[in-house]
Amino acid sequence: MLRSIPRFLLETAERLPDKTAIVGRERSVTFSQLLDEALATAVCLRDLGIQSGDRIGICMEKTVDQVSAILGAMFANAVFVPILPRLKAPNIRHIIENSGMVAMVTDSERLGEVVEFADITKLVIGHGDIDQSRPNLPYMRRFVTPRMAFDRIGNDNAAIIYSSGSTGRPKGILIAHRNLADGADIIAEYLGTHQDERIGCVLSFNFDYGLNQIWQTIRKGATLYLHELALPNDLFAMLEKESITALPVMPVIITKMFDKRLKRATGNHDFSALRYVCSTGGRISEDMIKDLRSTFKSARIFSMFGLTEAFRSTYLDPDKLDIHPTSVGKAIPDCQVMVLDENGEECPPNVVGELVHRGATVTKGYWQDPENTAKVFRSHPRFPGETLVFSGDRVYKDDEGYLYFVARADDMIKTQGFRVSPTEVETEVVRHPDVVDAVAFAVPNIAVGEDVGCAYTTVSGEPLPEHVLLQFLKSQLPRHMVPAYLLHFDSFPITGNAGKLDRKWIKQASFERLGTTPLVTAPGHPKG
Repeated sequence: MLRSIPRFLLETAERLPDKTAIVGRERSVTFSQLLDEALATAVCLRDLGIQSGDRIGICMEKTVDQVSAILGAMFANAVFVPILPRLKAPNIRHIIENSGMVAMVTDSERLGEVVEFADITKLVIGHGDIDQSRPNLPYMRRFVTPRMAFDRIGNDNAAIIYSSGSTGRPKGILIAHRNLADGADIIAEYLGTHQDERIGCVLSFNFDYGLNQIWQTIRKGATLYLHELALPNDLFAMLEKESITALPVMPVIITKMFDKRLKRATGNHDFSALRYVCSTGGRISEDMIKDLRSTFKSARIFSMFGLTEAFRSTYLDPDKLDIHPTSVGKAIPDCQVMVLDENGEECPPNVVGELVHRGATVTKGYWQDPENTAKVFRSHPRFPGETLVFSGDRVYKDDEGYLYFVARADDMIKTQGFRVSPTEVETEVVRHPDVVDAVAFAVPNIAVGEDVGCAYTTVSGEPLPEHVLLQFLKSQLPRHMVPAYLLHFDSFPITGNAGKLDRKWIKQASFERLGTTPLVTAPGHPKG
C-alpha cells in the first residue's frame, strides 16, 4: 500500500471525518475539512500552472492555512520547500534559484518582504487579506470542487528542506514521501502517539522536527494545537486550557519557558493531562530537566537526537534519563546507528568515531549537489546496495551501547535548533568594508545549544565599535546567525604552504579570551 502523508490523510478523514484535526488562533478544522482544503488547494495550484515535480515554496506564519498549503502542494504532486520567514533576502533568493521554485506561497503580512522575488517566481497569497493583483488561495478555494490529483509513489520527491552546509549557501535536503511516512510511524511508535493525543505545537513548520507534528497528527488522528510562544504564562495557560498531552520542544524553547527574568505562574495550573515532553536540537541540561519535572510532574521526558539528512537517529528512554543524563540514547525503531572509525570499522566502547545512520528515514541526498551528496550519502561493504548517512557527528558509545555526542567534524554551529555554517557568517562579516578576515565558531551555551562567535581583523588594525558591526550584521543575517561574541585580533596567523588561516589557533585564542573551552572530546575518553 502506498505510504505517504496524503494517503494517511485520506484514511484518517474517512475514519474520523468530524474529529478536530488542527486548532489555530483564527479557526479550527476537522479532518474532513482539512482534506477538502488540501484537495481544493491542489486544484488551485494546478490551475495556476503547477506541474508534477514542480517546487513550491511555503513562506508563511504558523496557521491552518500554512498546513493547507503544504498538504495542497503534496496533493498537487509538487515538491514543497519550507522557507523560514526571517531569512534575509540573499538566502531566500538562493533557495528560490537553487530549487528552481516556480511559485512561492506566502501571507499578506510577508508580501512586502518577498515581493522583490516576483521576477524569479510566482507569488501566491496563502493567508491574509485578499489581494486582487495576486492569486489568493483561500479566495480561490471558494470556487473550485475538491478532487483527487495525487498519483505519486512512496519514492517520489515530497520536500526539499534547506539546511546550512559547511561551506557557502544552504544545501537542500531531498526528502521522499516514504521518508515522511516512515518518520511519522517511527516517532509515533516510541512516543506512543495515539488518537486521543492533544499535541501542543510551539515549533515552526519550516524544518523537519516541526513538520513531523503535522505528520503524526494526520497519521494517528490526533489534534494539533498551534501556539506562538511569546510569553511563558500564555503557553502554560494554553497547556492547561486545552488539556495538552504532548509537548515537543527544543532546548531554546525550554530556556524561554523557564526564563528567570520573567515572572512565571505555573503553580496555579493543572498540567496533569501532559503525558510527555520531547526535545531535540541540542542536549537538555540538568537544570532544564529539573524545571520540566517540577512543573510537569506527570510528564515523561524524551531526549532525542538527529539530523535532517536522516530526520531522527536516536532517543533516550525517559526511564534512563537519570542513569545516563548526558546520553543521546540509542537508535530509533527500524534504524541502525553505528560509530565507525576512518576505516569504516566499528569503534569499541568509549572510543570516538563518526555517527553513521542506516534505515527507513535516510533521505535522497542534496538537491542538485552530487559532490556533497557523495561525501555524506555513501555505501558500506557490510550493506551492499544500500545508502547510509555519514553524519560528520563525532560520538562514542559506552559499555551498554548508549551514545554520547562529542562534536561536529565539519565545525557546524547548532544554535536555537538551527545548523549554522561558519562560512555563511564569515562571508557576511567580511562584507563590511573595514573587515579583512573573519573566523566563526561555536561557543558552548547549553541554553541554546551553542552561541555563534566570530573573530575578525580590520584594515586599520583597530577594533570596530561593537554596536556598529552588530548593526551591519543584523541587516545581513537572520537573528539566529548574528554572533553573540565579536573578538578583534590585530592579525591572524597562517598555516601550511597554501597560506590558509590557522583556524585552530584562532579558535583556541578566542576561547582563551572568552574564558571558556570548546567541547572537543568527552571528559575521560580518548579522541578517535
